[in-house]
Amino acid sequence: MLNLFQKYRRSSTQTHKEQREQFKKYFFSEADHSWILQNAKIKETFETLVTMLPAALLTKLVQHTIAFVPSQVFQALGAHRYQMRNTVVVFPEYQRLLARGGKEAVAFLAHEVALVIYELEAEGERDPLMAEVEADKFVCDLGLADELEQLLLAMDESTEKRLRLTYLTFKSLGIN
Repeated sequence: MLNLFQKYRRSSTQTHKEQREQFKKYFFSEADHSWILQNAKIKETFETLVTMLPAALLTKLVQHTIAFVPSQVFQALGAHRYQMRNTVVVFPEYQRLLARGGKEAVAFLAHEVALVIYELEAEGERDPLMAEVEADKFVCDLGLADELEQLLLAMDESTEKRLRLTYLTFKSLGIN
C-alpha cells in the first residue's frame, strides 16, 4: 500500500511557510475556486488543510492542478470542461459541511486530495475501494481519524462504509 504521507514528508528547498503561502495564492487564484472565496468559513477550512498537508505534496498539487468544483457548476458547464482525474465534484451536503468548517470538513478535503493523488499516480487499474482505504490512511496520518470516523458514521449503510470503519478501528488499535 502506498504511504502518501511518508512519501511527501520530505523537506523542500523553500521554507514550509513560504511554500504554503505560495500554494494558497496559486490555489485561491484559480477560477474554479472563486466559490471558496465567497464564504469565509469555507476559505478557512481550505487554509487549514494547506497547513496540515506535507509541504512536498503541495508542490505535487501545483504540478497537477486540483480543482474543487461545486456540483451545480460542474453540471452547468459539463464534464468535458474538466480533467476528471484531478477534479473533485463537491456535492451540496459537502458544501454545507465546508460552510460549517471544523476538522470534519478538513478530513473530507484531505480524503479527496489523497484520492486525486492516488489517481494521478496510479499505474494500471486500481481497486476503487482500496483507493478509499488508502485515502483514509492518509487522513489518519494527518491526525484526523476521529473526524473521518464521524463522517463515515454519517454515511448511508454500505459494504464500503463497514470496510472503511473496520480499517479505522484496526488503525486506532495499532493494527496495520
